Amino acid sequence: MSELQESAPPTGGEPSTTADNKALVAGGSVLALAMFAANGGNYLLNVFLGRWLTPPEFADANLMVTLMLLVTAIAVSLQLIAARFAGIHAVSGTEADTRAMARSLERWAAIGGVGFALLLGAGAPMWADLFNVESSWPFIILGIGMPAYLVQAVGRGVLQGQLEFRALAGTFVKEMIVRVVLGIGLVAAGFGVIGATAALTASFIATWIAVKMALGWSGEDKVRAPISREVLAYAGPVGVLLLGQIIINNGDVLISKQGLEPTEAGIYAAVALVGRAVFFLSWSVATTIFPAAAQREEAGEESNGLLYAGLAAVAVLGVCAVIGARFLGGTVLGRVFGEEYADVSSQLALYALATAVFAMANLIVSHYLALGHLREALIMLVGGGVQTTLLLLADRTIDDLIQAQVIAMFILFAAIFASHGARTLRFAPLARGAAPS
Repeated sequence: MSELQESAPPTGGEPSTTADNKALVAGGSVLALAMFAANGGNYLLNVFLGRWLTPPEFADANLMVTLMLLVTAIAVSLQLIAARFAGIHAVSGTEADTRAMARSLERWAAIGGVGFALLLGAGAPMWADLFNVESSWPFIILGIGMPAYLVQAVGRGVLQGQLEFRALAGTFVKEMIVRVVLGIGLVAAGFGVIGATAALTASFIATWIAVKMALGWSGEDKVRAPISREVLAYAGPVGVLLLGQIIINNGDVLISKQGLEPTEAGIYAAVALVGRAVFFLSWSVATTIFPAAAQREEAGEESNGLLYAGLAAVAVLGVCAVIGARFLGGTVLGRVFGEEYADVSSQLALYALATAVFAMANLIVSHYLALGHLREALIMLVGGGVQTTLLLLADRTIDDLIQAQVIAMFILFAAIFASHGARTLRFAPLARGAAPS
């Protein structure tokens, strides 16, 4: 299996100032709190939507969120590329290198955003018919914000790579505030799914503005440079991770929307929405570890300690989520969304378990991607294929779809952790100072 980088992991001792542990923990904690608040606000909005919309309408609104998450995977890929090279430049480059890289990525992000806008807008009637959505307008409105959303991801990546976690945290909070306030206002005013989608688009534009302000780069700064071969080469592995995340994070919702009855699809959408919180809450851990691992790699230091600490944090979060979902999930959802959602505790617990296992697998993949390794991302892509196969073979019931998710995610984690174990054993002699065999 080919690798972008096949050199041995660095075996340095104590961390250097490039990724000081105390500063990393402090910044990461601020980011985690901000992302927790942002996700809490987003869930507040979804609670409101669940109360004001019927299950079929809620399924339509959740489809818009799912389509946003498809684009979010691309945005995160742009962010990871920018974060890795901004981190490397912080060790062995200059601010000018970072700006040139960012400007080049922003141009490609803008082109991609326009492409998505045209795809959603021009194909709106077809998408509405395919996914049984009442109106085609939400697809058009969502497309309007795509250029701003992809461009802002590059700026977030620069902040991440430079370990500016406080400034990065502020962009997530501002995005949430605009989305929640405007979403509640428009839905309460009677605009329904169209209003909720307009709030999403407005939050994209607000985030782009917030990121520009956080970077503080002059609008007259017109640094122009072609994307380097190194950045282009790295885009391939990130693209593999992107595709795997798209399939795994969103495939089940799309299949359920097409295969289940509208009311059941709405219930499944609520379970998936809450269950996926484990993944998005754990993203702050991956966001913190990724640039630090890249910096340590560039400085010739070891980063497995960061990975194990991150896995422990995600595992604790996952256990708490599964227990909470099992004993409180149905009760909370029933009171918040309505009686239709009251009997989902066991389904929600299983979905949270699947998501927690996927979050741990994703953390390992992100860690090795920061070091320039491709194999784990390829395994995730194959895992997405396994998941899709199991979902298509499952009976069209909520329970069967969730059980297929659990089986697929455990298979994926086992394969990725085995790959990590193989790397660790392979380079153990080097870590002890012995000559390689």
